[in-house]
Amino acid sequence: MTTSYGVGRVPAIDLPIRLRVARESAEMSQADLAKAIGASRATIANYEQRKTPKRSTVMAWAMATGVDARWLLTGEAPSPDGDGASSVRPKGFEPLTS
Repeated sequence: MTTSYGVGRVPAIDLPIRLRVARESAEMSQADLAKAIGASRATIANYEQRKTPKRSTVMAWAMATGVDARWLLTGEAPSPDGDGASSVRPKGFEPLTS
């Protein structure tokens, strides 16, 4: 007998959970991330417990943790076409600024 698995539903993961997952995957404490993005540890804790951050804060969070910004903002996976439009550059590969 063969078992066929259909496409199942994917549960939504709220922004606060994605923020925490991003921080933990980067092996950063709340204090480490706070220092990296110029916020307080309490602010990081608030964002991870349901306070909605500004888009610029989420973008800074993505850059500091190396997690895809589109995933953090929307919960959607990066674009499969590999255009890199939604990915965050790894540390050390940021564009030069003048």
